[in-house]
Amino acid sequence: MDGFSRLACGGCPPLADLMLSMAAEFRLVDEPAAEDRLDDLARALFGLDERTAASALAAQLGSFEPERKSVGGLWLDRVLAERSGHPLVLAAIAAEAGRRAGLAIHVLSTSTGWYAGLADGERMWLIDTTMDGRRVDAWHLRRHCSHEVAFAALLGLSDRYERLGDARGAARAALLRQQLPLLRRSH
Repeated sequence: MDGFSRLACGGCPPLADLMLSMAAEFRLVDEPAAEDRLDDLARALFGLDERTAASALAAQLGSFEPERKSVGGLWLDRVLAERSGHPLVLAAIAAEAGRRAGLAIHVLSTSTGWYAGLADGERMWLIDTTMDGRRVDAWHLRRHCSHEVAFAALLGLSDRYERLGDARGAARAALLRQQLPLLRRSH
């Protein structure tokens, strides 16, 4: 069983593990370089309270450009290297960096955008990775497990591959989506 299939079948793995194994199903991935970049982002968060960590993560992600249309914008390793990617992947990067620093951080979404959120008791500190200036309706935020994030990324890949006329890439993304567990809120 390959890396993605193994991770897709079990409990929710760390986001980076699943996202990097997903990318490796399509192309060569320099996992050690991606892991080093995530660790670099995480180092700046150690010992910070949630509010300060959210601010630090938002500042770090401020050097990334949101990019919503390319296939490469959905590859975690490329987004880390090129500092440009889909808001979903930017939220995954924030969540993974925070997790590595020991923070309770999650990927969240509304119908209009992707976010990373740090919980502090009854308060939530949001990091807006959509970067479109829209006001966030906190009552409609939905938390996502790593399987759901991978599912959304694979949907995006299918769409992009279809638009490019790459039937093989679109079919591969669809096949990988089928390996993920039925998405239910029990994660």
